[in-house]
Amino acid sequence: GNRPEHKQELKAEEPKEEKKKVKKVKKEFAWKVQLDDDRPRKPRKVYKTAEEIRTEAAEAGPEGKQAKPEAVNIVDMRGKSARLVRGEDIAKEVSDEDEDAAFTLPLVHNLAILIEAAEAEIFRVQKTVESDADAKVALEHERKEAQDRVDLQEYHMNRLEEVMAVIDRTYKRAVSKDSIPLDALADVFEQLRTNYKAEYQMYNLSALAGPLVVPPMKHFLASWDPTRDPRGPAQAMRAWRGLLRTADEDAVTMADAPAFLQLVDEVLMPKILAASGAPWEPKRGAEGMVALMEAWEDVLPHKHREMLLSSSVVPKLLVAVNSWDPKVDPIPVHEWLHPWLPFIPDQLEQLYPTLRYKIGVALAHWHPSDPSAHSILSPWTKVFKPLHMEALLVRCVLPKVAVTLREMAINPAAQSLDPFNWTLLWLGTASGEHIASIFEAEFFPRWLQVLYQWLTARPDYEEVTRWYLNWKALFPAELAAVESVKRNFTRALDMMNAVVAGQKVQGVYVQPGAAESLSYLRVNEQREEKEGERGGGRRRRRARKKRPRCRSLTRCTTRP
Repeated sequence: GNRPEHKQELKAEEPKEEKKKVKKVKKEFAWKVQLDDDRPRKPRKVYKTAEEIRTEAAEAGPEGKQAKPEAVNIVDMRGKSARLVRGEDIAKEVSDEDEDAAFTLPLVHNLAILIEAAEAEIFRVQKTVESDADAKVALEHERKEAQDRVDLQEYHMNRLEEVMAVIDRTYKRAVSKDSIPLDALADVFEQLRTNYKAEYQMYNLSALAGPLVVPPMKHFLASWDPTRDPRGPAQAMRAWRGLLRTADEDAVTMADAPAFLQLVDEVLMPKILAASGAPWEPKRGAEGMVALMEAWEDVLPHKHREMLLSSSVVPKLLVAVNSWDPKVDPIPVHEWLHPWLPFIPDQLEQLYPTLRYKIGVALAHWHPSDPSAHSILSPWTKVFKPLHMEALLVRCVLPKVAVTLREMAINPAAQSLDPFNWTLLWLGTASGEHIASIFEAEFFPRWLQVLYQWLTARPDYEEVTRWYLNWKALFPAELAAVESVKRNFTRALDMMNAVVAGQKVQGVYVQPGAAESLSYLRVNEQREEKEGERGGGRRRRRARKKRPRCRSLTRCTTRP
C-alpha cells in the first residue's frame, strides 16, 4: 500500500502563519492524533475517504459515471487495523458501511464521552439545586428568627410604654397639690412588681420609690412615738421592704434595695434614734427598748441594727453593770441582761468579767443556807463559758458548801438534812463530779463510821436497812451514778452483809432473819445496777419522784 501509483497524493503546504498556531485537542477527541508543535516536517500525504470519493463521483455526473474510473487503491482506516481496498470495490464497501461494526466505534466512543459529560453536568446541576434548596431553608429559618426577634422587641416596647405610662401618672399625682396617699403608692409598685416583673428587675424600678415614698412616709410617721408604741408602723415598713426588693431574696442589702435604705435612713432611723437616746433605765425601763428591737429586728437592715445597739444600748448596759451591787440591788442581773442576748451576744461578752468579779466579792461572806447566791448564778450556767463558770464555783461556792456538809451531824435518831439539801441545791450548776467529791470527802467517811458503830450495838437490822435505803434514795440519779458514790454505798452494804453472815465484828450481835433480809437487799441492788446499765431511763424516772424529807431517817417508809 506504499506504492505511489496506487495512491492519490495531495501535497499541501501550510502557511507560515498557521504553523505558529498551536491547536489544542480536547480530551473527548483524543483518539485523533494531531501534532501541536511548530517544528518543520515533511508534507504529509492526504488520503481520500470513501465519502469523499462518493461525493466526487456524484459531482462528476453521468459523464463521470461513464468514464471508467482509474484503478486506485484506497486505505480503509475504519476498522481496528488499516486495510487496502481497490477502487472498483469501493462502492460495495461504502454500501455496506452501515453494517460494518468498525465504522461505529468512533461514534460510540464520542457518544460515551458526551454522555459522561452530560451526566457530570446533570450531577452538578442537581448538586446546585440541592444546595440552593438548603440555602433557601436556612434563609427561611433566619427570616423566622429575625421576625421573632422583631415581634419580641415590639412586645417589650409595648410593655415598656405601659410601664412609662404608669410611672408618668404616678409622678403627676405625687407632685400635685393633693399628693398621692401611701396606700395608693404601694398599690402602684405592687402592680409594677407583679404585672411587669421582668421590667421591674431589669430597669431597677424600685429605685424610683425613694423620692416618691419619703414625703408621704414622713407624714405617716409624724405622730408615732416608739417608746409608747414600739411596733407601730413595723408592718407597713415590712410591706414596703417586700415591694422595693428587686430580687427574690429575703435579705435587704445595699445592693438590692437602695430605695428601702433611703427610706430607713431618712424616715425611720431618726425616729428610733430619738427614742433610744431618751433617758431610760436598763434595770427597770428596758422592756420598751427590747420590745422595739424585737418588733424591728426583721425590718431594719443588719448595719442599722448594729449601729442602733452600739450607740444606744451597749453604753447604757455597761454603765448599769458597773453600778450593779448584788448585795443591795433587789433585781437579779440576769433579768435585765438576758433579754439582750439574742441581739448583742458578742457585745455582752465584755461585761461578763465585771459580773463574775462582783459576784465573787459578794460571795465572800455568803453562807450556803442563803439561796440567793444560787438564784444569781444558776441562770448564767449556759451563758458563761464552762471554764469560767467552774472557776467561779470552785473559788467562791463549793468550799463553803463543803464546810457546811462537814459540820452536819449524822444522827439516826434525829437527823437534820438542811446542809445535805443545801449541797444538792448546787447540783446542775456545778458538775456531778464536783458535788460527788464533796460527799466523798466530807460525808461518807462519817456516815460509814456511824453505820459501823450502830452495827456493833446489837441494832434492829430492819431499822438499819431502812436507814440505809432512805439515805440512798436521797441521792439523785445523776449523783448516784458517779463511781465514788456507788463505791461508798457498796462498802456500807458489804459491812452489813459481813455482820449477818456470822462474822464477828467486835462482838456484833446478829438477830434471826437479818441475813435473809440483807441477802435480799444485796440481790435487789445488783439487779437495779444491771437494769441501770441496760437503760438509764428507768433510773431517771425514779429520780424524778419526790424525795423524802423527814427529820429522822429511821422513821421514813421509802420502799427498797
